[in-house]
Amino acid sequence: MRRTLFAVAALGMFFTMVGRAGAVPAFARQYHLSCSTCHVAYPKLKPFGEDFIANGYVLGGMQDRAYDDQVIDDVLNLFKKPPIAMRFMHYFDTNIDFKNKTAFADFKTPWIVKLLTGGAIGENVSFYAYTIFEKGEAPFFEDAWVDIHNVLPFSIMIGQFQISDFMFPRELRLTRSDYYIYKLKATNLNANLTYHRGIVFGISDLNVGVVNGNGIGPAEGGNYDTNNNKWFFGHYAIPVDFQLGLFALYGDDVDTLNNALKLYRTGIDFAKNFGNSYLFAQIMYGFDNDNTNAFYGGFIGLDYVKDDMNIISLLLNIIEAPSGSAYYAKRMYTFSFTYSHYLYRNAKVIFETEYDFLNNRALLTLGADYAF
Repeated sequence: MRRTLFAVAALGMFFTMVGRAGAVPAFARQYHLSCSTCHVAYPKLKPFGEDFIANGYVLGGMQDRAYDDQVIDDVLNLFKKPPIAMRFMHYFDTNIDFKNKTAFADFKTPWIVKLLTGGAIGENVSFYAYTIFEKGEAPFFEDAWVDIHNVLPFSIMIGQFQISDFMFPRELRLTRSDYYIYKLKATNLNANLTYHRGIVFGISDLNVGVVNGNGIGPAEGGNYDTNNNKWFFGHYAIPVDFQLGLFALYGDDVDTLNNALKLYRTGIDFAKNFGNSYLFAQIMYGFDNDNTNAFYGGFIGLDYVKDDMNIISLLLNIIEAPSGSAYYAKRMYTFSFTYSHYLYRNAKVIFETEYDFLNNRALLTLGADYAF
C-alpha cells in the first residue's frame, strides 16, 4: 500500500504543470477588455488594476459601456450585462509524511467553486460579493460589501471583508500555500485577521475600521455578534514609490470560556517590483492580555514573471512563539514553490510543493483553475 501511495506521489511530481488562480471575467465582459488590462496574470494585479479597484471599479471614459443605454433616467444605472462570473478550483494532492514514511493522495475536485459579482453602481457606489462552495460544504457568502465614496470627505465600506485585505489580499496570491499569519486564531476565539463583519472609514492613505470580532458565522439569537465587544484596527500606507504599510489592532472580547480577553496586533507590510520580480513581506507581532501569551512571524514571497503565461512563486511562512505562550503549539515554518502555466487568460494549471519543516511533511499539489 505504501509503495502504491509513493508511486502516486511520484506521478504527481511527474505531471506537475498545474496550478491555481482563475480570472474573474465579469469586468472584461462589461468593458470589452482583456483580463491582461488589469492583471499581470490573474489574480496578480498590475498597477492599472490596483487603480481600478481604488477608483471603485469605475473606468474613466469607458464607464457607460457597462450600463444599459436604453434606460432613460439620468440617476439610474442598470448593468447592460449582469456582472456575474464563476470560478472553479480543482486539486489532486499528495500529503507525504517523511517521518512515518507514509503518503496520502486525494482528488479534491472541485475543492472551491465561487459565484462572484461586483461593479460600480455609479461614480459614488461600488460593491463586491461572492458565494463560495468549499470542501463540499453548503454555500455561504464570504466577501459581501458596499463602498460609498466621493460623497463625504472620507469613504465608507460596510459588510463582510478580510482585515488582512488592507495589507495583502489573500484572494490575489499566486500560491495555494496561504499567508498563515493572517489565519492564526487568538486564544479560545473563533476569529483571526481574515473575514469579519464591520465598517471601514478611509481617508487618503489611512483606513480605520471596527468589526464584530467573531468572524462570519450564522446569527445567534438574532445577532451576529455574541457579545457587545468589538475589534478596532487601522492601516496606514506610507506614501512612497513602493508598498510600505503600518498596521495595528486592538480587540476587547470574551473567549469561549467566558473570560475577558484583550488582543493586540501590530505589523509592517512591504512590497516592491524589481523588473520581472515582485518581492513582498509581512512582519507581525501580537499578544493576548499580556506579552507572555505572544507570537511573532509573518511571510516573505517572490513572484517571478517569466512572461504573462508562466510564473514562478516562492513563499516562506514563519510563526514563532515563546515556550510559555498559548501560541507555542501553533508554531510554523513552511516553504512553497509554485509553477503556474496559463493556458488562457482565464484558465491555468499549476504545480506546487509545500514543505513543513517542523513536522517533516510535504504537500504536492497538481491543480486546475478556470473562470468564465
